[in-house]
Amino acid sequence: MTPPSAETRPRDEQAADEPRPGRRSRFSTWLRTPGAWIEIAAWAALVAFVVFSLGIPLLGQGTFLNTAFLHDFAPWSDAAKSATSTSNVYDSDTIDSGAPQVALLVRLAHEGVFAQWNPYLSGGTELGGLPDSGAYSPLSLPWWILPLSYAPGVVKLLEIVVVTVGMALLLRRYSVPRAGWPIAALVFSSSGFMVAWTNWPQTRVAAFIPLLFWAIDRAAAEKKARDIISVGVALACMLLGGFPAVVGYTLFVGAFYFVVRTIVAHPRMREMVVSLGIVVGGLLFGVLLAAWQIVPFAHNALSVINFGVRAQSGGSGALGIGALVTSWLADAESEQSRGPIFGGGNPTEIYSYVGAAAVVLVAAAVLIRSRSPHRTGAVPLLIGLLALSVILVFLGGPLLAAVRHLPVFDSNPIGRMRCDVGFFAAALAGIGLGKLVEPENLRAEFARVRRVAPLYWIGRAAVAMLVLAAAAWIIWQTREILFPISAEYVHQVKLGVLWTGGVAGAAVILVLLAWILRSRIVGLVAGVGIIALVAVPAITSVQAWWPVASDASFYPNTPALNFLKKNLTAQQRFATSGQSTLPGTASYYQVRSLTGHTFQTTAWKQLMTAVDPASATTPTYSTLSPGNLPRSITSPILDRLGTRYVINDPSYPLVGTGVGGPAPVTTDSLTSTSTSVNTTTWSGPVNGFQFAGPANLVHVQKGMELTVSLIADGTGKTLASTTTWVQTFQGARWVALKGDSIPTSTSWHARISITGIPTGKSVQVGTTSAGLAAVNIYRPTPGADVRVVHTGDATIYQLLDAGDRVHWASNQSVETTAKARIATLQDPATPADEVVLSSPTTHQADPQGTASLKLDASDVNATVVHVNATLGGWVVVEDSLQRPGWSATVDGKATDLVTADNAGAAVWVPKGEHTVDLQYSTPGLGEGVVLTVASIVIAAIVSALVIVLGRRKRPRGRLAARPRQ
Repeated sequence: MTPPSAETRPRDEQAADEPRPGRRSRFSTWLRTPGAWIEIAAWAALVAFVVFSLGIPLLGQGTFLNTAFLHDFAPWSDAAKSATSTSNVYDSDTIDSGAPQVALLVRLAHEGVFAQWNPYLSGGTELGGLPDSGAYSPLSLPWWILPLSYAPGVVKLLEIVVVTVGMALLLRRYSVPRAGWPIAALVFSSSGFMVAWTNWPQTRVAAFIPLLFWAIDRAAAEKKARDIISVGVALACMLLGGFPAVVGYTLFVGAFYFVVRTIVAHPRMREMVVSLGIVVGGLLFGVLLAAWQIVPFAHNALSVINFGVRAQSGGSGALGIGALVTSWLADAESEQSRGPIFGGGNPTEIYSYVGAAAVVLVAAAVLIRSRSPHRTGAVPLLIGLLALSVILVFLGGPLLAAVRHLPVFDSNPIGRMRCDVGFFAAALAGIGLGKLVEPENLRAEFARVRRVAPLYWIGRAAVAMLVLAAAAWIIWQTREILFPISAEYVHQVKLGVLWTGGVAGAAVILVLLAWILRSRIVGLVAGVGIIALVAVPAITSVQAWWPVASDASFYPNTPALNFLKKNLTAQQRFATSGQSTLPGTASYYQVRSLTGHTFQTTAWKQLMTAVDPASATTPTYSTLSPGNLPRSITSPILDRLGTRYVINDPSYPLVGTGVGGPAPVTTDSLTSTSTSVNTTTWSGPVNGFQFAGPANLVHVQKGMELTVSLIADGTGKTLASTTTWVQTFQGARWVALKGDSIPTSTSWHARISITGIPTGKSVQVGTTSAGLAAVNIYRPTPGADVRVVHTGDATIYQLLDAGDRVHWASNQSVETTAKARIATLQDPATPADEVVLSSPTTHQADPQGTASLKLDASDVNATVVHVNATLGGWVVVEDSLQRPGWSATVDGKATDLVTADNAGAAVWVPKGEHTVDLQYSTPGLGEGVVLTVASIVIAAIVSALVIVLGRRKRPRGRLAARPRQ
């Protein structure tokens, strides 16, 4: 058989015989191009951003979670001997709610328990069956496998990785040079939303926005069935992140993107319908993948969460021009994250930074034409969506009023749509740098003026005028923003304006040089220079927002917390006053709390409001008001709910009956050498006293120690003593003491000692003419049954009449209105063994009956009670059970769970020995799991069939198909 000649052999076979340059040769050739060094600089800038912002926590030196914030509150400040030195005081929710709930979920999972219920906050709340914590986002994996203090830094690293992958895939579809990919990722990762909301679930959701748009773009342009999976997986990852508002806002702008992209890509209606079917199928698949969390969330939203408190209406609610200015001037609305300069808003909800150099790159994306062919027309579409997002978020008006009726928009602040503003700006900045790498020279474009229609140049001139007008508007608004700033911040903000103006001016010059000149060296310098102008401000802008806390600050134990964990059983709970122990951290320490930071039912809120009208600080944050504590601590509802302890800041006013002493007429100065002063003489029991401190603030950075001892006058015996770390003194100071058992006949005086006063400073204490400290004492209130049981790092009061959380009721009454039920529960005359039912029942408890209860609370999802009753009666559980999901059995047989004491539940138990079992199962979880599993199985089967059928249809290789010679 004669072999074919070289001329008749296929071209690819001829090419296979030719020598090919090696990889090293190709790499060397690529390395000699300016674009290669710009790409290297771009990737290096992204790496530098990661290293300088996350490097220390990733090396295990400290934690990326801002737990130094705890030092500002009792009992941690005393234990750490420091007050907060954190630069970010606005991420308290991550410390007080988010991280503790994830930690609880993960710890119990490691013990083999799926914690659907959290029994430690506000009488109990939903946990593992809902996506609220963000623990099921793929980006939350480090929480499940790494030490809790180390996980937050790795989570943030994964966010940046996912953003980078998404941006690279999306910009690759736009044929943007690789240098633009990391810059787009850097701009988005350092944007205001992604920075300010770090360690919340919000950023774990938003990190998938680039991947979702990549998937939508593929589905719109290619019409491949495989993109049902890519769209679905990206959407499911977002939904599992636990913050639906970000998903809703993104799908809103994503719909516009899809429609325009499809119209441009496909001229025929049939093709558009196919693309629409793929995207809709992908969205449906994504919802089904996340159904095991979405279905329970929908149940909870309809029955527990009150979205009415966050209802939005009209065109108001936009962030305003001041917030928009933070897009290029980081300090415009806040001194980084340390406090407001003007506007009065929460910087976390306002901060919108993308960077001055990034804004210039957005302009470059609009103005510069790339010399490489086959570029997609994504810029006009992205510019349009960026403009739409900016109008909705910052300007509001009729457009915002029009969309306020849509789901998500009607129950969420529009400012959270900043995630999409940052995304579009970042994508355009990446495109802008890509065009800067290989621009069509401006002079070359002018040379074509005679070969193009006049309409082309009119359009180009109009675009240039719009960009110049936008630049002038930016300068004007930056100037205007300076006038409302208070005098103390003016100098600092002026320096910020000069720095921002310098960055922007340098970026404009570099862009113009690369655009106008034909020098490869100039292009290289301009590209690397503008990358530096993006990276350096991005790195500096996150420093205050992302403080690194010491490992020792990660939820440490303190004497007060150890006291609660030691003395509280499953039958009791404690309550917070003010921000002592930050109410949400009870989840981390696994102690039951009456108060908390979580979603609460209306019935539970009614009880809390009856105890203290000021207890609801926010719709999700409840704690007793320190000012109302002397009254609220005596509420019978606290006793009924099993509240055994109340924890208070040691500097807060005391509980008890105040007894006035002699008024101060002079002061005694305590110094580094003269450290103590005695009080006037008193006698009998005492909860503590108040003394007059200095009129002017005395602040010692390292702190001082205040020690107060009660000394018996006759024997000199120390009756009680307490020591508290104090950083500042000013005005009245309260000191709690465990002195309620001092006999009435025992006279005593107190010695006030302050150590650690630096040389040259002094602390004045009000004294009588005899030189004794003048104090007002607080005695235990007769009949109140409240005593001080712990002092120092925090003051803990014990409620001696507190009942059990799960108890027996041999009496019952019926009140059909919440007002009547609350009045009955508040009435001290209501017997402790009387249950207040919300509706009549067929059962009637016998007042002569008694019962012994043995509680088994080893499972967080259940309350099991072993009962031995002499007569029929009620087992009452004083938890927040008025929500779907709870069921009860007696001896394994289903029984009614009757509404009791407004928020709790009661189970009728007949005479004899029985086992009462209350179980919580997340409503909709089973159905959601079935939908998720079914969608995965169906997708796997269909994918396998497509692969198999595709292989069967695939033609055999070329050699096999060649006819025999």
